Amino acid sequence: MKKRLVKHKKALMVIGILLLLAAIAWAAAELSGQANSMAQDAGSNSAELEMITMDTLKKPSKNVPPCDWKKETQLRKKISNNDAKYKKLMAKAKSETKSDGKVTEKTRDAVLNQANSYKDLQDQYASLWSACNCKTRAKLAKSLGNTRVKSAAVVVSEIDQKKLDEMNAAQEEMKAARREYVEKAAANDELSAADKKSIQANVIPQTNKMMATMKKFVQAVAGLMSDVQESAQKMSSNKGGIGGMFGAAKSMVSGGTDLFKKVQTLSSVAQNMSTNTQDLMTDAQTLSGSS
Repeated sequence: MKKRLVKHKKALMVIGILLLLAAIAWAAAELSGQANSMAQDAGSNSAELEMITMDTLKKPSKNVPPCDWKKETQLRKKISNNDAKYKKLMAKAKSETKSDGKVTEKTRDAVLNQANSYKDLQDQYASLWSACNCKTRAKLAKSLGNTRVKSAAVVVSEIDQKKLDEMNAAQEEMKAARREYVEKAAANDELSAADKKSIQANVIPQTNKMMATMKKFVQAVAGLMSDVQESAQKMSSNKGGIGGMFGAAKSMVSGGTDLFKKVQTLSSVAQNMSTNTQDLMTDAQTLSGSS
């Protein structure tokens, strides 16, 4: 009888541990899914920032260089059309992640191909500006293409520290190129009155909206980081009791720590992107003459 009770207690303990492991695994999967989704949001927010920055790029109205303005208009239209298709593909990638936990290979390839096509168009746009000696505009166009490729890689991947860091670095280059263009254009009063009004009416409101989006995003990532940290601590506190019977517990603790590091990187990228958006507002105000 006594042996039966001991066996019964052991069986209950094993069941309890299995249930606890299942609960921990479920929580870890939930948090991992949220992290992947937020990483995608970081990539799509970058794409929005890229196109608002594109809207600040205007041709000189004084000492107008001998550029192929017909081609310039055509390239801008192609870039805009490319971006519209890219946004639809991004939405599809997000939908797949939400429903299936990952992006299909077909959608992944389509997103990356569209981003590479965008880069090709921006490289052509940069060459046009370079040919008519508008070097800061050429540099900005080039950086927009590079940033799109890096942000697309984030959209189609599970949360990845290296890809996030590469996107962040590309955004920093874009920000520096934009500031260089803005300072030169403002110093020489290069923009026409119509372009200044366009920036005032379109770019500044878009940037205001983006700033609000980034504020919410930074807060959401901070909340996720807190949840992941709490989950990792719970796993760690249970490791001693569970680890003696199940090696999976140790793996879960390690996975929780790894996810926390990835979310930390995402948080840093989100904060930098928020600062970049604020800088974009300053640049837009400078170009429009409203600062």
